[in-house]
Amino acid sequence: MKRPLLTTIFVFVLVLVFADGVLAQKSVEGEWDAVFNTPGGPRPFKLVLKVDGEKLTGTAKRANGDVPVSGTLKGNDIMFAYTISYNGNDVTLTYSGKVNGDTMSGNVSFNDTAGDEWSAKRATSAEKPKSDKP
Repeated sequence: MKRPLLTTIFVFVLVLVFADGVLAQKSVEGEWDAVFNTPGGPRPFKLVLKVDGEKLTGTAKRANGDVPVSGTLKGNDIMFAYTISYNGNDVTLTYSGKVNGDTMSGNVSFNDTAGDEWSAKRATSAEKPKSDKP
């Protein structure tokens, strides 16, 4: 009697763990309003992300131009990077962190050295809900 009950509980827990990872992966698709800290102050940008399994792709929309993003999403753990030109030098910004519903946050490193904190919130639609009233 105990063996079937334990097996059922074990399977249920596995399903919950798997579902949590799948939901986190699907939840990051779309647009995000992000910001990372620098010695010169916060730098806002927009992320447009797509997920295919654990593969993460998309675009970082920055004031100085859009750049492609690539990375991974494993459960709630996110990692992505993009490369920019800064004073004529390539600088790779690598972001790692956790996804928590409509927010994510963590640390960003610059060329795998110095770094700081970053965060993002799911972008809200600029379009207001339509009313049934004329």
